[in-house]
Amino acid sequence: LTVATQSIGGVSMWTAGLIAVAALHVAGLFAVYVLGEGMLGSPRAGGITALVYGINPSAVYFDTQYAYESLAINLFLWVIALAAIAAHSPNRSRRVRCLTTAATLTVAIVVTHHLTTVFLIAALTTVALVVTVGAWTAHRRGARVGRITRGTIATWWIMLGAVLTIAGLWVWFFARPTLDYLSPYFGNSVDQLQTMAEKSGSGGRKLLAASVQPFWERLLTAGAPGVLLVTTALAALLICRRHVRPNLSTWGLMLFGLLFFVSLPFILAPSGAEGARRSWGFTYVGLALIVALTLTRWPPDGLRFGVRIGRTAMSIWTTVLMVGLLMGNVAGGLNDPYRFPGPFRWGTDTNSATQETRALALQMNSQFGRVKVVSDAYTALQLAADGGMVMAAPSRGFPAWELTQTDADPSPQLAGMLSSSDYRYLVVNAHMGKELPFNGHNFGENDPLLGDKTPMANLDRLDAVSWATRVISTENLRVYRLHLDDE
Repeated sequence: LTVATQSIGGVSMWTAGLIAVAALHVAGLFAVYVLGEGMLGSPRAGGITALVYGINPSAVYFDTQYAYESLAINLFLWVIALAAIAAHSPNRSRRVRCLTTAATLTVAIVVTHHLTTVFLIAALTTVALVVTVGAWTAHRRGARVGRITRGTIATWWIMLGAVLTIAGLWVWFFARPTLDYLSPYFGNSVDQLQTMAEKSGSGGRKLLAASVQPFWERLLTAGAPGVLLVTTALAALLICRRHVRPNLSTWGLMLFGLLFFVSLPFILAPSGAEGARRSWGFTYVGLALIVALTLTRWPPDGLRFGVRIGRTAMSIWTTVLMVGLLMGNVAGGLNDPYRFPGPFRWGTDTNSATQETRALALQMNSQFGRVKVVSDAYTALQLAADGGMVMAAPSRGFPAWELTQTDADPSPQLAGMLSSSDYRYLVVNAHMGKELPFNGHNFGENDPLLGDKTPMANLDRLDAVSWATRVISTENLRVYRLHLDDE
């Protein structure tokens, strides 16, 4: 997409990437507007739905990065919007066009981002089940299930079937490792939550513990889920008092949005935090509908909820809600090194970059060309971006971290993998042994020294081993030529 934009527009690759992501972001917000207008029946409701979604914790920073999710999540929003249009359209031809377009976008989602595919399946499953159970319940009570309702049920199930078929074919023929990649996250996070509960919270993450944000911003970060919960309770009051009768599709999407609250405890689990945070960009679709329903359908004369909540009280609450979400969600989406430029800070994805590493990357490129390299997660970013190096991606099945994170020689299995894959260089950053990484790891979440510095003895011994030779040095960086095929 970026290359096509660059080629057609004649702009730089950097500008083309910005145009692509910005256009997708705007298109995604428009999809939420279309969804809100269609589900709640007014342009004002659509606008509020888009506004609330646009200030979710993921939208401002994470989903505007140049990354696969920035593409896939906006296609996700259009699949939901098109499926909703199809489900409530009495025109068969329009329904077919919408479903065909949604299925085409689904192909793009499936081949782009696995997590978006998972949440698309979850959203469609929730809505399909809700409209089916809701129609069946109404029928049991004597209500007549008309042709449009049957069409709505069929549309959601057809869309879900199409997504499952496309995803199943992709995984079966091309992406079987995806299941092995995703499966440990949920299981590990559940185990960690159970352990924390048994040990009174020990071993969990301390939210905002290392934050440099002012107190008021941290307070709003913690309060954002609270104001959403209160607004959800107000929506429930409206529905229970029969001032609002959402259609079954809206019910399904709102129930999907309630998964946001289910995800919150997983923020405390090291393995579950990243997945929980990434889920918010999806579940906020339902939450945005809940907020829009509450703010647009509140009766002019108010409702009694212990005390009477009139128009003035709702105006005040709307202000509190929007300020809380705007400021609290921005702060809760990403930590301060992501949000602000600042001095060097080892172990961050953004503030670990140095001119020293850039110079080394350029030197390696001119001296060795585009070679395969093993390095830590932060140095690797610059070696790839500035030097064009092909970086190793350590994992449990490919534990390349053994070269620095242990005080032993690499196992024969690892040596064979590195040699056969032509990884010929190891770049060591001395900051690994001097400072604790801000993100808690130097080689990803499976780092055997998770939360600790790498012992300097592990790094210094590399000058004495037979399988590595130092070929370049700077103040903090050392480049070793690997001879693992000679071992």
